[in-house]
Formats: sequence, structure tokens, C-alpha cells
Amino acid sequence: MLSRKTKGLFVEVNGFSYLVAGVTGLTPPFSIESITEFPRNEPEKLKDFLEQSISGGRSKFYNAHCGIIPESRFFRLHTLESMAKAKAPDYFSQVLEQQFRIEAKTSKSVTVNVQSGLPFLPDKALASQKELILCGADSREFAAFQDNLLECGVYPVSMQLGTLSSLAGLKHYLKAKEIDEPVLLLEVTQNSANLFILSKDRIDLCRPINFGFNAVLPVIQKELGLKDEDSARDLFFSNTFDFREIGAKLLSKILKELNASTGFYEVQTGQTIPHMYMTSLPENQNWIPDVIAKEMDIKLLDIDWEGWAESLGVTFGDACSSADMGPSAFGLFSLFINFDQ
Repeated sequence: MLSRKTKGLFVEVNGFSYLVAGVTGLTPPFSIESITEFPRNEPEKLKDFLEQSISGGRSKFYNAHCGIIPESRFFRLHTLESMAKAKAPDYFSQVLEQQFRIEAKTSKSVTVNVQSGLPFLPDKALASQKELILCGADSREFAAFQDNLLECGVYPVSMQLGTLSSLAGLKHYLKAKEIDEPVLLLEVTQNSANLFILSKDRIDLCRPINFGFNAVLPVIQKELGLKDEDSARDLFFSNTFDFREIGAKLLSKILKELNASTGFYEVQTGQTIPHMYMTSLPENQNWIPDVIAKEMDIKLLDIDWEGWAESLGVTFGDACSSADMGPSAFGLFSLFINFDQ
């Protein structure tokens, strides 16, 4: 049950779970009173939890800022050559369809500056917004997420792409900590993945990967002699087996993509990538970043949650502490940042 101090929620819905932070306000400064996780395939648990927390006379909904991670999400870098062309109403739709083979008519999308994160503005100079990132997802998935949240008792005051929030959050953290080196950011869901290389100043590379964790299921089935992929899935997403010993073999396809992208970046820029980070992982998958880091000979970025929270005007309540934070909560935490400030 949520604390009586809870005035609203921050919610991230990723490929595996609902992560819910009960907070004393929706704009910093506020206190985090609780962080609770519910399985994505059991929305009734979230609904029951919120219903039990509603006191007499209260609306049946909790206001919330929400981040969602649809399977159809896309992120593509684009260099703008002509402001005159960009002012055409259908310019970016044509870029999505013709250059990236993404159906613009059935997608919700936005174009933002890779340095500032601000939306593209046609009345501003080309030099200040030449490098852009086109991002979005299928409109039907957005609608499905919204309907699902409402059914659970969550009223989305805002709803944004969780991947974009995490990118903004990581840039914010690197800037706050004055970390100049680039970081490899990896986000994997059931059927897709995205990798990014970014610094405190800009996003330098983003690359879609057309497979996700489901790609490891046939390997698990074969390695462990299981009867089918459903058995492999149950084992993979449970806490009953330590996959570290065969981790490199399970993740070989992902490692190949990561090595290709980081190798290309390092050749193009002459810079090495000293750190990596993974977001939106279930807690029982925390062995995955360790295996990837070891195989790639790269360090995992260590987040100073206490210091970062303090810089945002966020504190931890009596029932919550920075020790509760980890990679699985990074996207949720990134939603706390007030970029209007």
C-alpha cells in the first residue's frame, strides 16, 4: 500500500515490468516514498495495489508521469542539409519512410536536437540544429499503453518514450558529474534492442537491433536440453538458474552487434569507450551487464544515486533509499528530471 504522503506516481512500463515510484509531488523537490515492481504480464497486481491505496473520497486514478518502452520504438540519427527542405510539412515523414523504411503515417514521432534534446524548430538557424534524432513508435502501441495504464488506475499526466527519457537522463548525469568520456548505452526488450553511444554533449551513434532476449531462448533450450522454448523462457526469466557460465554463448549475437558498433565508432573518432550501461533490465537479469562488460573489456558505469538525487531536489523517504536503485530503475529515475527548470 502507498504511503499517505504519496501525492502522485512516476511509472515506467518496460518490456518486463511496471516500475512504480510513489512520490510526494510530481515536480521536484519531492520525496520518493516507495518503489514497487509488478510483472508486466500481471497488470491486475498493479491495479489491486493502487485500489488498496486509495482512501475515501479520492479519485480512482493516481496522477502520474509515465515512460513507456514499446517494441515498435525507433531512433534514427539524421543530418539536416537544408533548412528550406526541412520547413516542408512532410519532410521528416519522407525521411522516415524513404531513408529508414519506417511507416510515418501510422507512427507518433518527434524530431529533436542531439545536443540539447529540444524539438526541432524551423525558425531557428541550421547551424544550431543540424544533427537530429528522429524517434517515435507505432501509434497503436501508444494507445494500447495508455488504455492499459488507465485500466490499472494510473492517469498519465504525461506519457513519453522511456528510451528517450533514459538518454536524456544519462546525458544529464554525465554533465552533472563532469564525465567527458563517451558511454555505450544498451536497451534490450523481448524482440528488439537499441544501442547508443553518447557523451554529456551529444548522441553520437544510435543503432537498432532487430532481435531481443527472445533470441537467446533457442540457445538455452539447446545448451540445457530443455523440451521447448517456453521452458527456456520460464527458466531465463526466473531467479532459479545462474546463466553466467554460459552467458557469453547466450549473448553472442548481441555481443557481435556491440563490437561492430563500438569498433566503427572508435575507428571513426579515434576515441575509446571506457564505460557502458544497460537500462530497463529485470532484477534477475543483472548478470547480463557483467557478462557483456567482461567480454568487451569495458567498465560498467557506476551511478552515484544519492548525489544525483540531491542535484535534482529529490530525497528518499523512510521506506526507500539509494540502495534500492539500480539499472532496472534508471529509466524510472530519469523521469524525475525537471527539464523545464
